[in-house]
Amino acid sequence: MFANCPACKSFNVRRSSIRAAELSSHPRLRSPYRCRDCGERFWVISRRAQWFMGFVAVVLLAGTVAWNAAGPVDERARESVLVHPVASEFAATLRHAQANDPVAEFRLSQMYAQGKGVDEDKKEARRWLQRSAEHGNTEAQFELGNALREGLGGVQDYGRAATWLQQAAENGNADAQYSLALMYRWGMGIAPDLAKAYTWFNLAAAQGVAGAGAQRDAVLRRLTPIEIAAAQAEASRLSEAPPKQSAMAR
Repeated sequence: MFANCPACKSFNVRRSSIRAAELSSHPRLRSPYRCRDCGERFWVISRRAQWFMGFVAVVLLAGTVAWNAAGPVDERARESVLVHPVASEFAATLRHAQANDPVAEFRLSQMYAQGKGVDEDKKEARRWLQRSAEHGNTEAQFELGNALREGLGGVQDYGRAATWLQQAAENGNADAQYSLALMYRWGMGIAPDLAKAYTWFNLAAAQGVAGAGAQRDAVLRRLTPIEIAAAQAEASRLSEAPPKQSAMAR
């Protein structure tokens, strides 16, 4: 870097010696210069400081290049660490599911549905969901009934939907009780039956399902006293009955 005089702009300058009084009052990274034309004495950044800053710039540049080069590799390494446990989980779940473990079958169905650890496959998801339901998994029974009612992952089938929702509802699944009650109230693919709708709304409300109490009370106003008594007795019986198993589970 060439220094020029700040007073007369001349480049005819030379390095000046540091005076004793200036040893503590000026930074060591600056050096004194004197103009030979006008005699102005001034300070500029020393060559040592310039070299040091240049060295730091080179180090930072090299670090940036190394970081960018290593970044994708590190990212792949992190992805590998994340993918490996998922693949291992899928393999373990599949092994248990093939041994007719209903919990593993249900989990495997979710993994196929979400494409977690395996390619997404709605048909396989439905197949393992049905196996889990047939082996007595209440949550799978509800999910299968709901899928059949809504036509998710396959054709819509109200009759089979009601069958699986009934199975799950009798096994105490509150969401299935509420869904089955809605089907009976509105005749959704099955014959409407307000007494049965009341029974299942009553059971769902007892388990704290949001909206079930209001639905129960709305249906109640349309029943005769005899129907109410019978529906309440049925709700009591179902609430105390042991869970039922599907034919395949037995």
